[in-house]
Amino acid sequence: MLKVLLRQTKTASLSAEDAETVVRSFAAAKVLGKEGKNLLIDFDPCELEALRQRLPGWLAVEQGPPTPVPDTCLHPDKPA
Repeated sequence: MLKVLLRQTKTASLSAEDAETVVRSFAAAKVLGKEGKNLLIDFDPCELEALRQRLPGWLAVEQGPPTPVPDTCLHPDKPA
């Protein structure tokens, strides 16, 4: 299974509730979270293209591993 972030754009014809219904129509899909116009889902990667076709105007982005961010803050030396 693959974690996918769905995000509604201005051109989307379906609401977030309708998109959630479409996602749940796939057998192995799970909605992990919903916030406003975004859905985080657990989805079968083999069916991802079919999902994109059924959700016009929605972005479907695969969630990859976290990217490490370097610490650029200044840390003053501690007195001994």
